[in-house]
Amino acid sequence: MKRVDFISPGARLEDALKQLEIAWQATKVHWNDAISQKVEDDYLLPLRGQIRSLSDAIGKTSQTLRKAEVECLHPRERGHMM
Repeated sequence: MKRVDFISPGARLEDALKQLEIAWQATKVHWNDAISQKVEDDYLLPLRGQIRSLSDAIGKTSQTLRKAEVECLHPRERGHMM
């Protein structure tokens, strides 16, 4: 059975957010007015919170799926999973 991997896509999403934040900081050097602040407040700040929540959910889901996978195995196979 193929294992489901949520961790790798979640890590890529976090890396993409880091790259976005780096680019945003570089942009703010040249664009720092009320409109740029609105973009940050309306889009970037909520996105950060959503990605943090998603990362937490990915971690919990991965743990639950690993536990379920082990519990569904025959007892002889469980030693190989841990």
